[in-house]
Amino acid sequence: MMTISEETLTEDLTFEGVTMVRTDFHYPVVSGGGGKADRRINSYYRHMAKTLMKKAKSDLLPDAVAEWRYATENGYPFREFESVMKFTVTYNENDLLSLYFDVYDFTGGAHGATRRFGDTWRTETGWFIMLSDFFPRGTNYKRLLIDNAIVIATQQTRAGTHHYFENYPKLIKKYFSPAKFYIEPGNIVIFYDQYAIAPYYEGIPVFQYPADIKTHP
Repeated sequence: MMTISEETLTEDLTFEGVTMVRTDFHYPVVSGGGGKADRRINSYYRHMAKTLMKKAKSDLLPDAVAEWRYATENGYPFREFESVMKFTVTYNENDLLSLYFDVYDFTGGAHGATRRFGDTWRTETGWFIMLSDFFPRGTNYKRLLIDNAIVIATQQTRAGTHHYFENYPKLIKKYFSPAKFYIEPGNIVIFYDQYAIAPYYEGIPVFQYPADIKTHP
């Protein structure tokens, strides 16, 4: 099991003394794995936070300034843009570390947008583990996970607990990505982007696939 702490990279981006963009990026710092593994994982997330900050300065700040100018000239209120990253650790044992992190951007309008990313690591080496590694070789794991997601979505739709687009079975298949997963005790979890298979208010749809969490050679 790794020890996990949190670092933050934050800055208010201003123009003419007015805050245009608020940034707040929280990323994990790990220890307790192999020395090289710790450095590799920590470098990855530190680089990610710095990349998001660069994007905020190069992309969000000019857009926010343009929005601020337009609002000022036309007597409209201006709401600061935002860019935020938060992470959640979902599994941390048996030489495996899994987590997801959400990046939320608000760039005007009624609401912002959230993008989710999932990472699963081998803690002794600091290398990524692929989704296929959790299934015996030759298993059509994509079919298993897609079919499972469709069954769950159908049950949720009938129960009225969730709402999906009418053609959700096709969309679940179309937008499935082996990169969009993480693990938790007893489950492999796949997820979909906002708007991909459901309305915005459903957030990021997730589907749990019960599994004995172990990798296969």
